[in-house]
Amino acid sequence: SFEDILASVGDGQFTDSDFPPSDSSLIANWDNSDIGDPLRKEFQWIRASEIGCLKDSDGNQKIFEGKIEPNDIKQGQLGDCYFLSTLSVLTEHPERIMKLFATDQVNPQGVYGINMCKNGEYQTVIVDDHIPCNSGNDAGPCFSKGNGPELWVILLEKAWAKIHGSYERVIGGQAHLAMRDL
Repeated sequence: SFEDILASVGDGQFTDSDFPPSDSSLIANWDNSDIGDPLRKEFQWIRASEIGCLKDSDGNQKIFEGKIEPNDIKQGQLGDCYFLSTLSVLTEHPERIMKLFATDQVNPQGVYGINMCKNGEYQTVIVDDHIPCNSGNDAGPCFSKGNGPELWVILLEKAWAKIHGSYERVIGGQAHLAMRDL
């Protein structure tokens, strides 16, 4: 469970061995995939706590900041607009977004539990806070992000990619299926 993993990490930082910060989480079968951009370029995996644009003016991070609303969601270089539009619909009832999270607090261990349904089975998807980011001077998140220093959009997209096996596997989809799983 989320609580067990959080307790087992102690004062350390969690790295998800089932969805590691590596090419295999971007493209499940990296060597045999013919997918081009956006996933074949240079990325760096950075912990959310180290990404400046995800911090407020006091240097703090939050899962939620202010109201949860459709304007919080910004699509990045991943073709998962069907998923992000589903999140946008859910923001009309912010409590539904909040219920997806096992905790609404950032933790120094970088471990988060996301409550989703996949193939009719409810589960808590555990993710770490390693975020695929652009290389070089623009080291912010390369896929989705919030409209400000909040993590909820990034973490939900990462959990969605994890239950499907990679970020590649969530490119192109149907909103009604995403709605069912959320």
